[in-house]
Amino acid sequence: MVHISGALKAITIITNTWEQSLRFYRDGLGYQLLEISYLSDIQKANFGTNLGKYALLGHEEGSVVRLIETSDKDALPNRHGANPWDCGMAVFEAGTPNVEKAYLKVIRAKFGALATPTEFDCEGPEPLGYVLMKSTAFIGPSGEQIFVTQIVGRKGGESLLKEYAIDGINVPANCVISIKNREIQEQFWQKIIGIIPVNDLVLKQPGAAAIMGGPADMGFDMCLMGYEKNRIGMEQHVYEEQNPDYEFKIIPTDFNKTGLVSAAWEGSDLEILRIKLIENNYPIMSNICLPVRGEKEPKGLVFRGPYGEVIELLGN
Repeated sequence: MVHISGALKAITIITNTWEQSLRFYRDGLGYQLLEISYLSDIQKANFGTNLGKYALLGHEEGSVVRLIETSDKDALPNRHGANPWDCGMAVFEAGTPNVEKAYLKVIRAKFGALATPTEFDCEGPEPLGYVLMKSTAFIGPSGEQIFVTQIVGRKGGESLLKEYAIDGINVPANCVISIKNREIQEQFWQKIIGIIPVNDLVLKQPGAAAIMGGPADMGFDMCLMGYEKNRIGMEQHVYEEQNPDYEFKIIPTDFNKTGLVSAAWEGSDLEILRIKLIENNYPIMSNICLPVRGEKEPKGLVFRGPYGEVIELLGN
């Protein structure tokens, strides 16, 4: 039974530098400020009394960046000191029709980049096909990492990035979770959540490693997750098989820290999923999700995955 359906709806960024984060997403990435308000009392009770103001940023359609302010001015980023292979929710990705232009826009707005635009390619069965891509990576004011990707060449396949939807950087298309090995993928994501790698291929190229912020010889199995041939906007990067000598840390997301903390999708059969999670000792955080387009207090199921990553599934 599949419990995640449809594309990525939102990613959450916690910030203690509100104005700088707003400027990054508006002036750097070019997102529109769609909504600004405050979390409800029940949302603060479930996710943190340190949280208050929120903003939804994006474009007219598609997913949103959900920016939430924390009152803790000393909070450090969730991924502070982490390597790309350290397990947990790591980064989000968006498409663009012109990565060089996107890179210059962010740099000229006085924000930082992890890597200059770099080409690499990959090939897999449909719905991926052959893809030549050019990507850059940015570090936001709260320590969040963002991949921005232009599809330079393609043979077959279909892109989730919707890179030509706007003249600029598109809304988030993928949320990336770093995982150690296939056991976690099979025992949790497949057995309990019902999603599998729709595409599964080795990516071991210096260009890809540079975008991830790892050493040139780093490799990983890139798994585009979904069901049947439907991709949902979740990538899982599996590191151990390609890098058996690495040391792996587990980094749970934490609403008392800053940066990327959760991601939201449409959910299905959530009462059945609730029972599965309880039976397998996975913590349930809330029956109320964080704000999305058109809903300030959406019903759903919020829980922690195997590495402490926070997953929100919307639905009754």
